[in-house]
Amino acid sequence: MKHPEILAARDINSRAERHSSVEIPVSTGNPVLDANLYDLAQRFCGSHSADTLLQMLSTTMNAALSPIEEHDLEIMNRTIDEMFAADKMFMPYRNVRKITCFGSARIRQDDPSYQIAREFSAIAAKYGYMVITGGGPGLMQACNEGATEHFSFGLNITLPYEQHANPVVEGSEKMMNFYYFFTRKLNFLKQTDALVAFPGGFGTMDEIFETITLMQTGKSTIFPIVLLDPPGETFWARWVNFIEKELLDAGLISRSDMKLLYVSKSSEDAYKHIERFYRRYHSYYFEGDIITIRMMDEVPEDRLEWMRRDFPDVMPAGDIVQLPSDSGDPEPLLARFPRLRFTFRRGDYARLRELIDYINA
Repeated sequence: MKHPEILAARDINSRAERHSSVEIPVSTGNPVLDANLYDLAQRFCGSHSADTLLQMLSTTMNAALSPIEEHDLEIMNRTIDEMFAADKMFMPYRNVRKITCFGSARIRQDDPSYQIAREFSAIAAKYGYMVITGGGPGLMQACNEGATEHFSFGLNITLPYEQHANPVVEGSEKMMNFYYFFTRKLNFLKQTDALVAFPGGFGTMDEIFETITLMQTGKSTIFPIVLLDPPGETFWARWVNFIEKELLDAGLISRSDMKLLYVSKSSEDAYKHIERFYRRYHSYYFEGDIITIRMMDEVPEDRLEWMRRDFPDVMPAGDIVQLPSDSGDPEPLLARFPRLRFTFRRGDYARLRELIDYINA
């Protein structure tokens, strides 16, 4: 694997979009309290934005002063606590590429899906990727076994009747129990550079459909989604057939949306698909309708004209340019990367995936 030295900020939204200031009231209506919150934000923000900290403090106090139920405050508190704990756990591995793996907790060790899950994760770890799973039994355990504890994360969910941590990640500093599904799912996607799904039930379907929806709507940065079946099995082939027949043929999704998915029957092929995606591409971000695509190295100049010709639907202005670097990059550590910049027609993010494939070709 061609590891970049620095990765872009991992977040569902801001990896792709530079945010304008969030419209959150910073006043509690109490001048003395406002002055104290302002003082706290200025004195204790550390390396972070004092404005962001002030917004967080003010929001907390506004919630406390409001007539909402105590249970509502408890939900907010637990949500922030879980997000902070997860960020602390992942922080030391910030610049290591990761692959999130989804699959059933009910599949046994003698099942072909178990074997291919363990095999894929072993290959990924061999080439420097870390593997994120739900931390439970079945295919989650298979992936953690393949990657070994050293290259594994477990994001377990607290349930009253099932889902205990598997022996690979149990007790690991890279294993965390979540109370809420939504904070757990957010971290599956926030921290990852690719997703590989194995056969699974409602939970796996939920996770796959949410990931596709976030990409389709531009709320998540594009990354590879691989659906991996063992040789001779047709779980994902039948699933894709259902999607094409019931959604695509009915006009409920676009044909290009299918480009977000890749069906594979080989661990090596699944890994190579992910590796190709990062052959040259690094990351991207938006400023209005202008997209900037960072790359590990430049593309040949004659490719730019081919891109104008082949992607006029997402590049209507044809204004693509290649820059050797950019000191105005929102992430200064990435300013030295060469980049492509052009006006992007919002909406068809699956075509953006095809453009990234073209850049890597």
